[in-house]
Amino acid sequence: MERSELVEMLDAAEMILVGVGEDFEEKDALLQEENYCKACADIAAAGVEWVMPYVNRFFLEKNQKLKTALHTLGVLLDKRNYFVVSACMNGMTAGAGLLPDRIAEPCGSYTKLQCSRGCTGSLQQTGNELLREIGQCIQGEKEWKALKVSVCDTCKAPMIFNSLYAEHYNEEGYLGHWEKYTKWLQGTMGKKLCILELGAGLMFAGILRFRFEKIAALNQKANIIRVHRSLYQMPNDISDRGKSISQNAVDFMAEMIVL
Repeated sequence: MERSELVEMLDAAEMILVGVGEDFEEKDALLQEENYCKACADIAAAGVEWVMPYVNRFFLEKNQKLKTALHTLGVLLDKRNYFVVSACMNGMTAGAGLLPDRIAEPCGSYTKLQCSRGCTGSLQQTGNELLREIGQCIQGEKEWKALKVSVCDTCKAPMIFNSLYAEHYNEEGYLGHWEKYTKWLQGTMGKKLCILELGAGLMFAGILRFRFEKIAALNQKANIIRVHRSLYQMPNDISDRGKSISQNAVDFMAEMIVL
């Protein structure tokens, strides 16, 4: 697919729904880094897997292809009526120049803290000091077990990142934006809707892949662009309004670079 064709499809749409899937976690690239693999082993040994969203972000900061792909997405959506649903937990989708009230991250990220026991009303913004300490642990300057964390005001349990890595994930962290998304989605019926599904496999199919197929099936004015290296196929009932692209979604968006 050429950039001009993608832009033409976006231009023809009144509203644009974007799904950012697992491809944008860049796990294959991360696992090729020796330091990342060592950090993962040390984290597992210390039993602090909740730090992974920021650890992933720490190592992805030097991934220029991913940054280019996200920058391109932000530029292509600029001044359009869009909503982005991201299954990524590394926080990088939100930093792609997107409007804060037009993005929902139902899997959470490292930007908020929650009670490790899931107490309601416990959410806090993550402080820079904690992120700095995690960076020190990654670089071997500090032991993971010595990581200092705040405690929940209610039960005094440790505060951890508000993401699916938490054993008792507190969904309060994303529900506000999810409500905005569902309200926005209601306004798509009968409108020319372009659905751009990027790298969404089966891991979070209920919030991206299957849900997007249902949205496209219900709205006869909708079309869908599905980008995935292996799971690019389209159901028969929407195949005439769909475009399947067999490619890694990060590579695809990086090739659509907009300066």
